[in-house]
Amino acid sequence: MTLVRTSPPRYLRWLILAGVPAVLLGLGLIPDVRDFLIQGYAALTSTDPAVTQAFVEDLGWAGPLALIAGFVLQAVLPVLPALVMTAVTARAYGPVEGFFIVYAGTLLGAVAGYWLGRSVGNSLVRVLVGETARRKAYDFAERYGVQGILMVRLMPILSADAMNLVAGAAQMPFRPFMLATAAGAVPVTLLVVWLSGSGERLLWGLGGLSVLVALVAGGRWWLAQRAAAP
Repeated sequence: MTLVRTSPPRYLRWLILAGVPAVLLGLGLIPDVRDFLIQGYAALTSTDPAVTQAFVEDLGWAGPLALIAGFVLQAVLPVLPALVMTAVTARAYGPVEGFFIVYAGTLLGAVAGYWLGRSVGNSLVRVLVGETARRKAYDFAERYGVQGILMVRLMPILSADAMNLVAGAAQMPFRPFMLATAAGAVPVTLLVVWLSGSGERLLWGLGGLSVLVALVAGGRWWLAQRAAAP
């Protein structure tokens, strides 16, 4: 698949690159907002499930919305690892409600990352994920196309957030991108929510899934090479 290298208007790149940090800094200077963010970060990164649950319960009906917003923010401006956010949500809301919150946040985060990458292009991608990660994600997307999006989603050890930005910057068609994202996010989200009660089980489960997907992809490549051989 041949991807398009975009070059958005210079003023738009600088507007977003300068505007987003300025807005975040401005919010951080508001005492109430700053205290809430500090409290939220401490609760979401706490190793005690009771602390996390108490924080989201205090938010009431806004708790799920706050977590979904956190997934969207994490997708475009990584603050917490996605797996941490997923495990926290599952611990706070249980496997069923937690799954739907995580899944909604994952899809909306993918949309945000895609359109941010498409609007600003490679300039912002380099800033957010670094040149090495951007280059690897771009090469992977160029080689595998939409199938690569599905593979990345099914292999948690890879960076789906970087791929979202790269897919947008390279103008990958939006509908196939979202279909692959939606399909790939289901089994991983189910697995993480199910195994989130044990960090050791979670690591083994995600590692096993990544290895399985890699073996299947490698097997398909080997069969294709064998069929193409004279």
